[in-house]
This record gives sequence, C-alpha cells and structure tokens, in this order.
Amino acid sequence: MLDAHPEISWVHSFSAGVDGIADVIRERLCNSEVGLSNGRGAFSSSLAEYAVAAMLHFNKQLTRCEGNRRKRKWDKFVMPVVAGKTMGLVGFGDIGKATAKLAAALGLRLVALRRHPEKQTAELDAPKLAATYESGNATAEQAFYAQCDYVVCSLPLTSHTRKAISAASFASMKPSCVFISLGRGAVVDEEALYAALQSGQIAGAACDVFATEPLPDDSPLWQCDNLLVTAHNADMTEDYFALAVDTWRKNLDAWLRGAPLITPVDKMQGY
Repeated sequence: MLDAHPEISWVHSFSAGVDGIADVIRERLCNSEVGLSNGRGAFSSSLAEYAVAAMLHFNKQLTRCEGNRRKRKWDKFVMPVVAGKTMGLVGFGDIGKATAKLAAALGLRLVALRRHPEKQTAELDAPKLAATYESGNATAEQAFYAQCDYVVCSLPLTSHTRKAISAASFASMKPSCVFISLGRGAVVDEEALYAALQSGQIAGAACDVFATEPLPDDSPLWQCDNLLVTAHNADMTEDYFALAVDTWRKNLDAWLRGAPLITPVDKMQGY
C-alpha cells in the first residue's frame, strides 16, 4: 500500500502490538512523516480481568477444587486470600495500569518494573505503586522479582524485550510465585519457563500468549500441570471489533482535524 499510495500520511494497527509490521516500521516509516497509531487501550479491561482470574485460579486452588469434586472428596483446606500479597507488573502501560486498578481493589500491594521508572510521578490516572524498578538493571530486577507473589507481564515485543523474562528472572522469584503472561509470547524464554515449572522454582503460570501460535503439539509446556494455557483469546470478547473500531475512529477524528493521534506509536521504540 505504501508503494501504491505515496500520499498515505497515517497508518493504524488494530492491535496494540505492532511487532507484526516491525519491518515496515523500520524500513519505511521510521524516517518518514507518516503517523502511526495502534489499538492501545481497547482491550486493556479484558486483559486485566484475565490477569486477575489467573491469579485467583491459583490462589483459590481451583484445580484442586475441581479434582475434589470429581473424586467426591470433602477436602476442607485452608483457603488463601490475595489481600496483602504483592503483584509485580512487568511493563506499566495501559494493560498494566488496568490490571493494577483491579488488583488494588482486591487489596494487593503493587510494584512495577519498567524502562522509565520516573514516569510514575506524572501519571495521575495510574494506581499508586509501592515501588518502581528499572528494567535492564540486574540488581533492580532481582529486587523486584524477589518480593512478588504474582508477576504479570504485558510487555510489547521489541528488540529490547525478546526473552526479557529469562532464567534469571524465574530464579529471582519465590517458589510460591505465579507468573502471568498476556503481552507477547516471545518476551518469555519458554525453555526457562518450562524448567521453572517442572522444577518447582515457581508455583505456577498462566499464559495467553506464546512465541509460536498455535502452541505446537510437541511443546513441552503442554505437559505442565501447573500451567494454565489459553489460546491468545483473553481479549477476544464479544465486542472485540467494536472496541477496536472505536479506538480507530478516535484516531481518525483527530487525524481529520489535524490534531495529534490519540494512541500514537513511537516508531523508534516500536510501541
């Protein structure tokens, strides 16, 4: 389209992630005046719900409860609560903030790992964080992961974030920690995740996204009883397209007025 229509001045991605057109951004858009926007915010609410559902799935031991029902076993175990526990947010964009709002309502303590920790002071719409840590700083990352009972990763996929959740990340987590992935699958080192789940290095994980989708039949992750797998459908709600179009429409209205785009993408950063 860019070749056929050199007059194009704006490109919009329905999805929040623009990694699918990374080559086009790098080769054609970075050094041009063409505006780029995305679907940021359209699906944050549903993804936040997924993160909380995954957290409660493990906290309330729902797999155990279902097993008891099937066995007709009256297992009156002590039921844990999430209030007072710590949720760590890897990435604190729109999805991270939406998740934080729900988690805060449940009484969780919130910490974040992000590239620009100083942004928190200017984000009046963001839930209050107990602490913010700088990603890419090994000492800071270790301190971040060590205190988390739940880690929610919503990172976009860029050259900086590929396999950002590494063996070192899992090694820094508590054995009782649950990892939740709902950004882009390739930001997680899946071999390291498998090893952490199988060895008991972490208690469990919930993944809606994977490096290769559909998740291949021969992936060892299918064997992990402490892994909740969903098919990249956490945000596939009944109003998915209506939400996406609404975000596009807001950008269109701004573009027609000659105003700044509502959900602009930093073409150099890739998100």
